[in-house]
Formats: sequence, structure tokens, C-alpha cells
Amino acid sequence: MLNIVKSQNLNDMTFKELYQQTKEQPNPAQVFIREIADATCREESTVRQWLSGTQVPNAKAKERIAAVLGKDVNELFPPDESTSDNEL
Repeated sequence: MLNIVKSQNLNDMTFKELYQQTKEQPNPAQVFIREIADATCREESTVRQWLSGTQVPNAKAKERIAAVLGKDVNELFPPDESTSDNEL
């Protein structure tokens, strides 16, 4: 049995109703993005840009993300090896 419908009350629900209920649930990636957006006071679109690499979160946002995820900032955002202090 599908994990999604295991926890649901299957009584009096049609096949189509079960599908619709499942379809309306946010997927784990959406939940992750929403939680990071809430923690950093940013829009979900900004978090998607961080994840795609088109933008980079600032230091304060990185700290908040690390706190929410219970990880070290440097572990989540390792220094870019292509830009060392010698090149600046």
C-alpha cells in the first residue's frame, strides 16, 4: 500500500478522492523551500534561486539556514575553491 494513503482514513473515499487528496499535499521539496523561506524572511522564489546557484544567500541568511537545519554554515556553504584569498 502507498505510504501516502496508509495514514489516511480510507473509509468512504473513492479512488479519485484519494488521488485528489494526495495531489493537493505539498511534496517534501516544496515544504523544504517554504521552511527555508520562512526562516530567512525571503520569498520561496529567492530560495529556489539560491538552490539553482543564480543567487547566493548573504551571511545572515546562511546562519539562519544552518540553525534551522542544525548544521555548520561551512558544511552547508563550503568556501568556493575557485576564489581564494590569493586571487583577490
